[in-house]
Amino acid sequence: MLNIFNKRQLEYLLYFILITIYVSNLVVYNLKFQHDAQLYHYPLFDIINLNFDELSTSSGIFYYFYVSVFSVIAYPFYKLQILDPRSSFYLMIKISNLVLYSLSFFYTLKISKQIFKKDKLDYFLPILLIFTFSSFHRSFMMVKPENLIILCVLISFYLLNKLLKKNNFNKKNFIILFFILFIIGTAKLNGFYYVICFFTFLLIVYKKNIQIFKLSIYVFSFIFFYYFLHDKILNVSIYDRPYNVDEARELGDIGLFNLDKNLSMFLNFSIYESWNSPFKYSHSDSMINTLTLDLYGDYYGYGIFNHLIAPDGTWTKEFINSLINLNRTSLLLSYIFFIFLLISSTNIIIDARIIIKENPLVLYFLGLFISGIIFLVLFTIFEYSGGKNTTYKWEYINFLTMGTGYIISYFFLKKIKNLKLKYLNILVVLLFVFLAQSQLLQFRY
Repeated sequence: MLNIFNKRQLEYLLYFILITIYVSNLVVYNLKFQHDAQLYHYPLFDIINLNFDELSTSSGIFYYFYVSVFSVIAYPFYKLQILDPRSSFYLMIKISNLVLYSLSFFYTLKISKQIFKKDKLDYFLPILLIFTFSSFHRSFMMVKPENLIILCVLISFYLLNKLLKKNNFNKKNFIILFFILFIIGTAKLNGFYYVICFFTFLLIVYKKNIQIFKLSIYVFSFIFFYYFLHDKILNVSIYDRPYNVDEARELGDIGLFNLDKNLSMFLNFSIYESWNSPFKYSHSDSMINTLTLDLYGDYYGYGIFNHLIAPDGTWTKEFINSLINLNRTSLLLSYIFFIFLLISSTNIIIDARIIIKENPLVLYFLGLFISGIIFLVLFTIFEYSGGKNTTYKWEYINFLTMGTGYIISYFFLKKIKNLKLKYLNILVVLLFVFLAQSQLLQFRY
């Protein structure tokens, strides 16, 4: 095949396939029924209408200004009466997401080339794994600051790997990394959590700690200065939670321990119950059930089939049937994925001393995944809301977990020495990728 196509052509072919699947879903996606639509749409309305006095959001404003830039493209469709105001607004969002999705693909590709051999096709495998996650795909359908965070985190991966290999940072990369981490840290609190993880890792593994400490001082100083300005100008703190969550916590209406629950919900799971009830709110007391139904499915109903929801928000029979099949398949695929991840992670931990010399970025990805799960646990402890709990969402931590694609690929491509076994395992993974990718196809169900 390499005789027919060169690697650059294969890269564009892969991009074309992924972007075709993505756009086919994006075109029909109903943004009205996305996760927290009002919370994320209203700031955009205020910005594009120049109602800055009414602008109010606890998320950083850079993402919203980024999306609003694309109103220049969408507005003529409204002005020429080709689209109504709502459709024009949605077009702006979808174009902005298309750009972020595309850039994320190419930075994922760049990172793969850093880790794996360029003279082979090894570096394609992590891209295939990452872009099969339904949660990753779904996030780029919606208005979510995490979409910008994903791209910025990928850029930070790329720069981090260059830093670890050269053991030095030129001024240009220092400045770029500063701005990237600043944007991540000001976007949302989960972004700030990533910045903490980033510097914690670097201070442990990087020899020139003074240089990193200096960068961290700059980054955190500017982040906290932004928080101060955000609070003063918008009268909303970056720490404020929506939907009166802070007040509910003080009254004891939310929170794991306030509602007399215990930590067992983070370990409880039942494949049987997940299979029989693969829907939103059915597994509020089981993080594992929820995450396995959602990783390659759509547990909360915000995904690619949401255009089947009735205009008044009622779940139609067609939508429910689609979710049943989608989420049950996700359940099976997720357990297979976690078996891959467990085997790969165990091997990486055992060989940690060798890997930290070969490519410490792989250990960083493993640390981020664990940190992501810890984030969901802490988030649930503070904001668990009972029977309608929604704190277990991959969208909150996509940028912390997407590195698992590199972890699994690293094990199968670099740690298995027996060629027959290696090729057999790669074939199994590719079959898995095919089945997972089919979860994103409209005609699948």
